[in-house]
Amino acid sequence: DGSFKLDITTDTVNFATVGTPVKMFDPKKKKKVRKSKLEDTIKQIRIVDSLKNIKCSHVDVWPGDVPYLELHWHAIHAWGKHSYKPYGLGCYGRTPSTDMMKITSIIVGGEDKLKTQPRLIGFFNPTSPLMLTQIMVNGLFVFAKYNQPVILAPAASAGSTAPVTLAGLMVQANMEVLSSIVLTQLINPGTPVLYSSMNSIMDPPTGNVAWGSPETGLITIATAQLARFYNIPSRGPGCVTESKTFDIQNGVERFMTLSCAARAGINYITCAGTYESSLAEALELLVIDDELCDIVQRIIKGIEVNDNTLATEQIQRIANSGKSYLSLKHTAKNTRKEIFVPKLMDREKRGTWVREGAK
Repeated sequence: DGSFKLDITTDTVNFATVGTPVKMFDPKKKKKVRKSKLEDTIKQIRIVDSLKNIKCSHVDVWPGDVPYLELHWHAIHAWGKHSYKPYGLGCYGRTPSTDMMKITSIIVGGEDKLKTQPRLIGFFNPTSPLMLTQIMVNGLFVFAKYNQPVILAPAASAGSTAPVTLAGLMVQANMEVLSSIVLTQLINPGTPVLYSSMNSIMDPPTGNVAWGSPETGLITIATAQLARFYNIPSRGPGCVTESKTFDIQNGVERFMTLSCAARAGINYITCAGTYESSLAEALELLVIDDELCDIVQRIIKGIEVNDNTLATEQIQRIANSGKSYLSLKHTAKNTRKEIFVPKLMDREKRGTWVREGAK
């Protein structure tokens, strides 16, 4: 009914997922992953719909148990049935993109409503270096015609599909994004776009993409700066990692890239719930990432300085009375405003932690 509203502007920071995983975490399997299924897609959509910070899902879990040419239909049907939040899909081909618009128009009450109140976010990838492929352009025409926001996201690797120097990569990526913007506006002037990056580096020892690298964070920061220069909302990756399991590497890389994106002011940060170069999905990580979003937003908020927060009167009162700050109304009034209380992170002492199962 359009009751959920998501504002992606140059002044906001929003969090979302991303559409690439083809594997699902499954601890019962020997490799701890299995091929994703439609039921996983539905669970992922429902979980995202319940989360506080993750504002949008994309076709994150590619259902491997339905025909590939019908995948978009099943995904849209699952989203329309289980979510109030917007949904993201790739601009992949004219026919599937048109199907998605027609089906969504039925769900929301007509093509005019879809055009004036967009429900979908398109994902358009230039092919680095400096190519716009026909199949993606065909889909872009459809998304732009229906006035759906489009993420314009090169996915180059420094050293393989872009110059190895990060400045050189940014020059090439800027050319790819700007040319895509021009094309989008020629199709339908005013189509909302996001200046985006899925660029990273080639890992020299392996030749693999390394999204969980500090260089990805630097590229994302530069993307935010360029988007602000052009006064266009930005999109970049966070919570990305090459880790194949839930280990320290997974935690370090996902929080590093999320923090870089959020503190740089990226307006639409994706990739919640994924790991292994965003090829695998874990529903547990979705919930964890939602809390990580809370943490980085607390960091971004910073320390507020005013007469109330300086608390000079309270310091004098406690110094003269010898009482605890727990006794003050000032403490009760400001605790929830000032201190972030996690739902998942454990802060108990060891004895209590052990008694509760040492999880």
